[in-house]
Amino acid sequence: MKAIGKIASYLLVVLLAGGMLVSCSQALQVQYDYDTSVNLKQFKTFKVEAERNMQQDPLLGSELNRRRLTDAVTQVMQQKGYKLDSDNPEIVVRYMTDVKDRQQVRSNNNFSPYWWWYGPMNNNISTYNYQESRFILNIYQSESNRMVWQGWASGKVKAPNKRDDRDEMMRNTIMDILRSFPQATADTYTSR
Repeated sequence: MKAIGKIASYLLVVLLAGGMLVSCSQALQVQYDYDTSVNLKQFKTFKVEAERNMQQDPLLGSELNRRRLTDAVTQVMQQKGYKLDSDNPEIVVRYMTDVKDRQQVRSNNNFSPYWWWYGPMNNNISTYNYQESRFILNIYQSESNRMVWQGWASGKVKAPNKRDDRDEMMRNTIMDILRSFPQATADTYTSR
């Protein structure tokens, strides 16, 4: 009996912790695509810059957020084992952001199988306007300027209140996007 009680309490704690993690997470959908003809594990050095010839959102693409994005991408790539090399990188990580106005339409159909007795039911339609943010990372091979990997996160982003929270939000978003990008190989740490 005691064992069942311990197992039940353990499961309850796990379920509550999982529920809290899900409820506190951002509602971002992360996806990626890559060139299958390129071995992504061959790269060892990188540099970070804003995407060229793209219109940035005036708020998400501000100078402050560009610095945050550059710092976040640099930190995550270095955590993955890549070395920052501004002069002669093997890959260039370019980022961009944008915000799109979206509208969600909801219909609450109050149809009843007994409509012949109670009469026709109502159909309530409501609309919900919101903004969807996108963070896009494009990774190019330096020598050919050819895109080899692209990752993006899109969804509703809740603006944090404090500066530290903004930095952490950017870092977590970039970490989620780059999660599927491979780690640097072991010979990254050898000198040239």
